[in-house]
Amino acid sequence: MDYILLVTSKELGKGDEILGEKLMYSYFYSLSEGDTLPSHILFLNQGVKLNTEDSPIISILQSLADKGVTIYTCGLCLDYYHLNDQVKVGEIGNMYLNMEIMAQTQKVITLG
Repeated sequence: MDYILLVTSKELGKGDEILGEKLMYSYFYSLSEGDTLPSHILFLNQGVKLNTEDSPIISILQSLADKGVTIYTCGLCLDYYHLNDQVKVGEIGNMYLNMEIMAQTQKVITLG
């Protein structure tokens, strides 16, 4: 594993919410067009909202999964936000799985 993405928010950066959401969309779009993909994307906290029903990046996440990126969405977080049945791409994970993946990788990039 060269690197993983840990996504903890539906926005990129702090400040204006709408701008943050546009920046996150732009990041994922750019990522899907690039050659250096993460081995895994882990969605935690409000980041889980990016992998549910109304997210604007679902098709991008599907494209990344089709290219071999493994996607896990935090089950505890989904429970908290009542989104259990709305995950669109990948699998529901847990903290044990997240811990193992993060421990085995060379680099973790946190977006949030």
